[in-house]
Amino acid sequence: MQKKFNLRSFNLFEYLKQQNAHSINLPFFLANRNTYKNAHVRFPFRSFTYGLGITYTGKGEVFKIGSTDYMLKARSLTTVGPGMVCQWTGKYTAEHDTIYFTEELLEGIQVKSFLHSLPFFFHGGNHVIQLTADQVRKINSLFESLKAVKDEKEAVPGIVHSLLMLANSFHAIQNNIPKSSTVSRREEITHAFRKLVGQHFTSHKEVAFYATHLNITPKYLSEVLQITLGKSAKTFIDEFVMMEAKSLLKQTTMSIQEICHWLGFEDASHFTKAFKKLTTTTPTEYRNR
Repeated sequence: MQKKFNLRSFNLFEYLKQQNAHSINLPFFLANRNTYKNAHVRFPFRSFTYGLGITYTGKGEVFKIGSTDYMLKARSLTTVGPGMVCQWTGKYTAEHDTIYFTEELLEGIQVKSFLHSLPFFFHGGNHVIQLTADQVRKINSLFESLKAVKDEKEAVPGIVHSLLMLANSFHAIQNNIPKSSTVSRREEITHAFRKLVGQHFTSHKEVAFYATHLNITPKYLSEVLQITLGKSAKTFIDEFVMMEAKSLLKQTTMSIQEICHWLGFEDASHFTKAFKKLTTTTPTEYRNR
């Protein structure tokens, strides 16, 4: 039987609540530009909640989800789901509203299948899209309502559900924008590849595995990703694995050997070599700094 490792040593959701004197018992948390000032979370972290946020200002800050870089700027709508490893590469001081919540919040008004039907919360989905000024106003109005009733537990779920429905409609509008067949096919391949990597990275780190599943050649897969993501398939896979490794090193008390096995490496020396190649430091040095 596979050993069950502790992946919950550090939970950003609970940490931010404590830092901001927010009730730990409530299954949601509202964040703004002041929330992260004293958080000092500069390492990749695994999310245990759903997160939806709108950025109002800023010219662009890179937010990493898995090994995909997203540019957050004014009018960016961002969505992240449980189990995803993310990292702020800057201080993220832009004006924004964000809600973090667990499935418990929507109990009684929606079943889990509703959340699970929203692709932008899972690997392969489009986690950051640009909204129009009118769409931002609509999102902002719901956040303002949410702030006004945040202490009314009966009212919060309905507003959050409205936020999700609005986000889903905005994604649907963008998905229906006419695109050339070449661009559409490239995006389709990229989304499918990212989803597959999120599902199989612990057991498959070779490009050929993913290319076979997508019915294309490894060379063509890398060519597509170079255009859509600015990196090859192998680079994407390796960076994805190392983001997971960094999260485990900083966010859990698992030993190096346990992390090595969790990520599917043959032995600790192989893992250390791969980690140092991408980060120029050893796993132990990274954990201790």
